[in-house]
Amino acid sequence: MTPPPRNSLDGFHATKSAQRADALVRAFFDAVNIGDEAGMDSALARGFQSYSIDGVRSRTGLKRYFADLRRAFSDLRYEVHENVGVLVEDDLVALRTIIVGTHAGGYAGLAATGEPIQTSASHFFRVRDDQLVEHWQVVDTYRILARLGAVPGVAATFQQVLGMPPSPDGIFVEKLGTAFDAPRQGRPVTRQESRAVGRRLYDGAITTGRAEDVDALAEGYIQNTGWTPDGRANFGKAWAVGRGAMPDGRAVHTLVVAENDRVATISNWDGTVTASGNAVDFQSADFLRIEDGVAAEHWDTVDYIRLYQSFGLLPA
Repeated sequence: MTPPPRNSLDGFHATKSAQRADALVRAFFDAVNIGDEAGMDSALARGFQSYSIDGVRSRTGLKRYFADLRRAFSDLRYEVHENVGVLVEDDLVALRTIIVGTHAGGYAGLAATGEPIQTSASHFFRVRDDQLVEHWQVVDTYRILARLGAVPGVAATFQQVLGMPPSPDGIFVEKLGTAFDAPRQGRPVTRQESRAVGRRLYDGAITTGRAEDVDALAEGYIQNTGWTPDGRANFGKAWAVGRGAMPDGRAVHTLVVAENDRVATISNWDGTVTASGNAVDFQSADFLRIEDGVAAEHWDTVDYIRLYQSFGLLPA
């Protein structure tokens, strides 16, 4: 029998506390997947708070949120995106989950359709005394709503701007990316270097809008998610377009977690879209794999519903 691929529990973390934090968030999502409220209570502190752009949930509120999702989607599962891994820095933990299920109950005013869904949610947790005390998440609900026909598949608009083939059904194609246990290339990477590369990426083409400001990316940069194709030149071109559409738009990192050759961030975006006059107000979570001093690979979760509302592509 072929052994399962190695993941971040297999020698990635340097400390026992980081190893426990990795195991803790996995145990929490195992409990979520089977509706085990006692298991969730074991992982969540009584004073736990979960933050999103929609507001704050208590421990009870978060359990209710997951119960509502399980009623809406049979066989709902939050799978740790093992190609990304679980990152731990001090008392913060970051991971990306892939969500799958079947639309079997009411969701966002829609009766059951029987359609399978898949999307992502990125999570940052704070750990204290081996329990989760705070939680920040970014969820891509656009992929669900577009799959169910509740919103038009407007993602293809960005492909058209870049001269690319449109996304099937208006939903970006997502790749798993390089396996976590793939042989590492180049020299070992420190947490500090990963953090610095993540900062350089945002200070480059994303901020300046100049297509040539992509020195933080590898020539063969891999974009596993989102609206840009692989390659640093394509990334620069895409952000020249993006900056042109929202010249005063800015992404402010609110949380950063770096470990070894990985860095994860949550960003709040604000500014104004010139064409629509709408305020920019959405969040993104980004995970990067660093190699030889540059970002070699990227995964993200974006609140595309609010992004498209800002651009006037969806009603607010």
